[in-house]
Amino acid sequence: MIGFERSCWGIVLAFAAASTCCASDYDIIDLGTLGGPWGKAWDINSEGVIVGTAYTDDLFDRAVMWGDDFVGTELGTLGGDRSRAYAINDNGAVVGYANTESGESHAFVFEDDAFTDLGTLGGRNSVAWDINAHGNIVGWAHTESGVYNATLWADGGAVGLGTLGGDYSIAYGINSYDVIVGVAEKISGSDRAAMWLGDEIIDLGVLEGGTWSTAKGINDYEQVIIWADTAWGDSHACLWEDGSIIDLGTFGGDDSWAYGLNNLGHVVGWAESANGTYQGFFYDGEQMHNLGTLGGAFSAAYGINDYDRIVGLSQTVSGEMHAVLWQPTPEPMTLTLFGFGVLFALRRRRGRD
Repeated sequence: MIGFERSCWGIVLAFAAASTCCASDYDIIDLGTLGGPWGKAWDINSEGVIVGTAYTDDLFDRAVMWGDDFVGTELGTLGGDRSRAYAINDNGAVVGYANTESGESHAFVFEDDAFTDLGTLGGRNSVAWDINAHGNIVGWAHTESGVYNATLWADGGAVGLGTLGGDYSIAYGINSYDVIVGVAEKISGSDRAAMWLGDEIIDLGVLEGGTWSTAKGINDYEQVIIWADTAWGDSHACLWEDGSIIDLGTFGGDDSWAYGLNNLGHVVGWAESANGTYQGFFYDGEQMHNLGTLGGAFSAAYGINDYDRIVGLSQTVSGEMHAVLWQPTPEPMTLTLFGFGVLFALRRRRGRD
């Protein structure tokens, strides 16, 4: 069944590539905040529903959702005063973390207008970073000893995923086939981008001359976005595929960071310019494009869906940081919509099998 689905993915992605190859320009839409001076959009699903975090007018950061009208709706907390939303799947389930009444920070899933506290691995705190089409959630949770461990929440329970011989690990991404990526400490004490395939943990390596790496996301073709240091000590956004790491570079500055990846192999994040400012980038498989800002000096992209709609944050002319949506122009063709309709039907079928 998986082989058949991946073959269909090839057809769907061919449709999508044909419809997006000419989308070289983006309109930037200001999603604002919840009344305060800062907002950040973290993720967008195939329906165009956006989630993230924004300050209220009393400067509390709260999980927020933006719908078709681009008006932010606060999701609430687990009894405390703060929350953040990091990911949303195509069924509308949202994950992140929220403060409890006792002051702990716990991973949550928000669906059907209600919060569910996902708990921990026996310790105080946890964070959920991603959720896949089947509702399986990954992140990290404290153990009884206070160490944080990459965690999978599935079938009503929480499971620690282990490390590469060191003390700690974090899971940042999970694809439709339950392949998980993140970072795990080696016995030597260095951090490495890691992939969990069932009970197996794979070290994804580093850039030549580098010493550490972290995997931030994975698509259904097992392409992985990575942060890694160079031989010169800079931090660069990278794309891992079939054992090779591609350095995506910068806008002339020292550093870049990748945060989002879609099934077309397109990557978003932010990159430093020669003047020390940073702007959101869109990597189309060949080169990095500057997404621009709302008039200020800075922007950053954090999420991208399979229609190349991108979300993140941007500085305004007045200096505030607002959540934003970068909308591709022209819009994707209806042929792509048909292709993804086939794809989502296959996903739902696999979920029932």
